[in-house]
Amino acid sequence: METTFKVYRFDPENGSKPDFATYQVDLPDSATVMDGLRQIRDEQDPSLAFRASCERGSCGDCALRINKKGRLGCSLKIAKTVKNGVVTVEPIRNIPVLKDLVYDLEDFLWKKIKAVQPWITPREPEPEGEYVVAEEQLAEVRKAMSCVMCGLCDEGCAVIKIDKDFVGPAALTKAYRAVFDPRDGQHDERLTLVSEPGGVWDCTHCFEANGHCPLGLEPTDRLFEVRDEAIRQGIRSGTRNPKVQRHYDSFLNSVKRSGWLDEGRLAIESEGLTNIAGLAKLLPTVIRAIPKGKAPLPYFHHKRPGAEAIRRIIDKAQRSEV
Repeated sequence: METTFKVYRFDPENGSKPDFATYQVDLPDSATVMDGLRQIRDEQDPSLAFRASCERGSCGDCALRINKKGRLGCSLKIAKTVKNGVVTVEPIRNIPVLKDLVYDLEDFLWKKIKAVQPWITPREPEPEGEYVVAEEQLAEVRKAMSCVMCGLCDEGCAVIKIDKDFVGPAALTKAYRAVFDPRDGQHDERLTLVSEPGGVWDCTHCFEANGHCPLGLEPTDRLFEVRDEAIRQGIRSGTRNPKVQRHYDSFLNSVKRSGWLDEGRLAIESEGLTNIAGLAKLLPTVIRAIPKGKAPLPYFHHKRPGAEAIRRIIDKAQRSEV
């Protein structure tokens, strides 16, 4: 199978700008994109730099952007991705490139994973000296443990594109593994840690992480489950972002009171009634919104039909969480 490979090339040592180089490869239909890159390096251009390790989709080292989609190069067959005879290979997005297809994972991934402390702090052992856990208690935890830390969920994350301080779905999937492991003895402390600025509450619900995960681990869902657990434990924000808890409480109380969201009240109460500087930041938006009829008047919010039924649903849900 003859295929044209367009490969991203960048060498910071020669001072040139990034560009694409074109290579022709001839490989069987069963060959992977990584097989193509290896043939290019071995037979055409020994200066080509890329990263690979297990060759089985188990280590995440070969995460690349292939024909504009984040994929694992070692498990993706050329025949499955080639378009009009061409395979375009680039580094994943949102990450500093060191050379060609090799990028710097330190700030992008490793520091963030370390920041959420995804290691187990053992609980006090039982009298027999061990803590026995039934297999069914670990079923979902094992799913999160299958993450190979390829970083493709972060590559597709809409928040990381504009906020590099967001720890991202990859690190939060690792945090999920520790939060829901029944052997861990730092449950509430861990939930508080991931609720700090840049943590679980900064996700915008775009679900891009799910679509980019090559193993189908649904990182966005794992993140939401951590959020739900934090709410169940009464931890609605970390120690440095009380605005999150104010926002949550205002949203809940508004819907519970009237059956729908009082947007004006939500904005004010999220900033804090005594936070003059925060409230002042809202004024330009309010001024622009008034002529367009987009500025809801807070505290003048009528109940909608069915409000009592909605309140009862919320009450029942809250009782079930206790």
